[in-house]
Amino acid sequence: MRFRIALCIGLAAAAALPIAPTRASGENAPNQFAKYIYPLAKPLPAPNVTIDVTDVPEALPWAEQARALVREWFPLVCQLLATERYKPPKTLKLTFRKEIPAPAYSTGDEITINGKWIHDHPDDFGMVIHEMTHVIQAYPPGRANKPGWLVEGIADYIRWWRYEPESPRTPIDPQRASYRDSYRTTAAFLAWVVGKYNRALVPELDRALRSRSYTDDLFKQLTGKSLDDLWSEFVGTIRR
Repeated sequence: MRFRIALCIGLAAAAALPIAPTRASGENAPNQFAKYIYPLAKPLPAPNVTIDVTDVPEALPWAEQARALVREWFPLVCQLLATERYKPPKTLKLTFRKEIPAPAYSTGDEITINGKWIHDHPDDFGMVIHEMTHVIQAYPPGRANKPGWLVEGIADYIRWWRYEPESPRTPIDPQRASYRDSYRTTAAFLAWVVGKYNRALVPELDRALRSRSYTDDLFKQLTGKSLDDLWSEFVGTIRR
């Protein structure tokens, strides 16, 4: 599937107009990502995807496309992370609410989606990929060895550099930005490190997060350079 999207957070009263479905195709399936895919002995199946539009019935056409997107991309994202011991949920639920304080969020095996947001941004299927990645990450509970900036950065890396690599991205301010900014800033940094130093970086980071063994020193082990040195080099490329 291929969708153009934009990401930001906005709240307003839910509109009454019906939500029109967006186009879909198989163009964006990541066949070209073979060099980034982690080899699994047996591809993991997609869960049974259910939808609940009780609160936003007009979202049904969009919800059906989101369900098809999850079915297609769930096994593919599993191959982009270190999921050899991961057990996919049997069911993944997409629940639509009229209004929530974010475009979407995930809790366990459920993704809750903002009906007002998709009405105003009907092409924003990328947020589903981001939240679906969180479902797949399923890191052990607790904050030990699980920095939030990296968790969100990996999810946005999957979204922006694997699902929709052709989409425009917000420029990074080299004077103010940090790799700890999460989301697209961290994702851009990860993509740069992957391209220049280690194409196995993301699944290796993912593996460490799953095993609670992550420390910032892992970047040096995987690239030969410290996290801060990598960031300084990355920022230098932005300034140039």
